[in-house]
Amino acid sequence: MASLRLAAFLSSALVVSAFNVTSKRGMAFSAPDTPGDIANANQTKSQISWQYDWGSSPPAYLAIDGIEYIPMQWGSVGIEGFANSVKTQNAKTILVRHDFFRGSSGRLTFEEAFNEPDFDQESNILPDDAAKLWKQYLEPMKAEGVRLGGPAITGSPTGQPWLSQFMQACTNCSVDFIPLHWYGEGVEGFYNYLWDVHNAYPKIPIWVTEYASTSSNATEVSSFLNATMVYMDSLPWIERYAWFGYFRPRETGIYNLLGEDGSLNTLGQMYVGAKTVHTQIVTQAPTKTFTSVNGADNPTQGLVTTYASVPNGATRGWSVFGADHDSQALRFGLALVACVVGAGWTVF
Repeated sequence: MASLRLAAFLSSALVVSAFNVTSKRGMAFSAPDTPGDIANANQTKSQISWQYDWGSSPPAYLAIDGIEYIPMQWGSVGIEGFANSVKTQNAKTILVRHDFFRGSSGRLTFEEAFNEPDFDQESNILPDDAAKLWKQYLEPMKAEGVRLGGPAITGSPTGQPWLSQFMQACTNCSVDFIPLHWYGEGVEGFYNYLWDVHNAYPKIPIWVTEYASTSSNATEVSSFLNATMVYMDSLPWIERYAWFGYFRPRETGIYNLLGEDGSLNTLGQMYVGAKTVHTQIVTQAPTKTFTSVNGADNPTQGLVTTYASVPNGATRGWSVFGADHDSQALRFGLALVACVVGAGWTVF
């Protein structure tokens, strides 16, 4: 099975990276102290198509931007009013954490119902209780045209057993997609986790609403992000994903997409697919020196190239630029080369 997954990845990686466009990419963003940071994601060249902030309705700085907002219910707190919040926003989808729900803007799209219901430091709700709440408060929204995201589980040993019990208890429930969270090191464990859930529920799409490499090595984190984006873009049963996270440096890891001034760092440019158009220095002296740019969107800027991953974190020494990459012949050639040559790519 592992060899088949690798072959599928190799055969699709070149084609996906050549286009460098995806509607799957999203983000979790909650930064009331630096709301202007959203500008780097909400620009012409951005690959970010959706967002959430673990809340049921968007704050002002998210409500006015151009990125789809997905409401979330976190556990059972406030669940009675969640449907009204979703309807008011005309959201099309919802997410659910198992301690309360949140709403999205638009015309009811997707939901991430319960967040990490299996994790005792998060929403922490029993599967049977979650099923009862789902039937009473969430399932009726299906008739309003809302897509319902199942309870978002963790990659811990408790995650999949919790989800299995929930699905057994929630008979005739409309789970339109399954949100997953994963944190760890190395792509193998992440890919195995995705396939384990997919094989258990092959007819239900997956959203990866939180994931990141927890490695302390910057090269490994960059390689992980690069590889996983290409891989998930190649899998039709993964509808959306969101790297954690779109925030400035923290002491908990080096997976942040923003620099200390809110600019897109190397990871951020790779994930957003664009360059920095906004910075804001909020720290007190002494501070580092930053080069700030005009905050206005620059529609003529070029995309940041995302490469397909190869062993040992290297990137392919050849990549396609310019108009030629759109030709049908080149698309076929890239796929053919990927299938035949596979791991024998020339790298530097």
